[in-house]
Amino acid sequence: MLKASELSFYIISLGCSKNLVDSELINGDMISAGFISSETAEDSDIIIINTCGFIQDAKEESIETILDSIDLKENRNSDKELKQHNFKKKIVVAGCLAKRYFAEIKREIPEIDFLYGIKDEKFVSALCHKFNIEHNSILKVRKKLYNTCPFSYIKISDGCSNNCSYCAIPIIRGPHVPFHPDQILKDAEYEVANGALELNIIAQDITMYKWETIDLPLLINNISKINNLKWIRLLYCHPDHITDKIINLIAENEKVVPYIDIPFQHVNETLLKSMGRNGSSHKYLKLIEKLRKKIPQISIRSTFMLGYPGEDEKIFLELLTFIKTAMIDKVGCFIFSPEEGTQAYNLCDNISVDEKNRRFNEVMSIQSRISQEKLNDKIGLELDVLVEEKLDEKTYMGRTIFDAPEVDGIFFLTANENKINKIVRAKVTDSIEYDLIGEMI
Repeated sequence: MLKASELSFYIISLGCSKNLVDSELINGDMISAGFISSETAEDSDIIIINTCGFIQDAKEESIETILDSIDLKENRNSDKELKQHNFKKKIVVAGCLAKRYFAEIKREIPEIDFLYGIKDEKFVSALCHKFNIEHNSILKVRKKLYNTCPFSYIKISDGCSNNCSYCAIPIIRGPHVPFHPDQILKDAEYEVANGALELNIIAQDITMYKWETIDLPLLINNISKINNLKWIRLLYCHPDHITDKIINLIAENEKVVPYIDIPFQHVNETLLKSMGRNGSSHKYLKLIEKLRKKIPQISIRSTFMLGYPGEDEKIFLELLTFIKTAMIDKVGCFIFSPEEGTQAYNLCDNISVDEKNRRFNEVMSIQSRISQEKLNDKIGLELDVLVEEKLDEKTYMGRTIFDAPEVDGIFFLTANENKINKIVRAKVTDSIEYDLIGEMI
């Protein structure tokens, strides 16, 4: 029997930030079990792929990654010089795609050595049992995959009970299950102690959080008491569930940045009802107006689905009018894809791919102009910048309170000293489409 300390592993995390948290939990479990973290997939003994299965593009990326890893495995195992301790390279596949299509993947890709569903507390011990590996006690400690980032994601629940007609998350992850507030606070304290200046609060819908008497505002207020924590950001707030308490939380808690992610998905009332939502163009404009009145400097992010069955030209024009009127700060789009098992799967998807792409390009063209206009208004302002990366001798890359990690714009900072993983004051001197340029004061 081999020991875990004799073997290395590499994790490939696909999909959203919620999946990244699961990958970081796997990372912590593997390290505490005694395995050695490898810097590359090529050099590792075990490749762990934490897959995404949300939409078609994500499923295709997951499959391609699995097949690429199998190629690495076959090349490694055919090279006698690279064989060590009589252990051939293994491919482990887990996550949303594995959970959703377990039987199909097992049948179609037999080269996978260990197939698992969603990561749970038994995952690493099951992996070790499968490969006959002796391991240390598993301590259940989360470890970042990217150790230099001055931010972290805090996942406060799993699953979803909104049951939107197009979404497979309830099928894959099950209904909404809140995490214990003590465990969330412990996770937050651990991340801050390990260098996180910013915590991004995530779940499929964070507005639904409720544990006995503790709701989202109370949970966030408790997290905000952590020493050395600078910024808290609220991500993924369902528009139908944003309350005055949540708006007041953003307005009044100094550590909660003036930013909110609200996935509207669409604004036409009939289409939204088909999606299983209760909104409308009028309701959502009122919500945006309320947010901006209460929090004048707030940055609002949203996503919209294009090409949902029933979205004729008139309905699409209603969406364009909304986008032009609302002047949302950040907008992302994705194209409808029918997902097996969802209510929308059986709807008539009669909008051509070319037409869906045309609508996508038109929305993003309008949003690009809105973004440029809004960023131009920031030229001359002094803003706090969280510095994340050095690009050259005097140029750094970071973000302001108005930009979430990985999905929003960046701040190109000129500075004469290294301030990576620190928050500095900078003056905005220019902007380019989605990004700001400035100098440290």
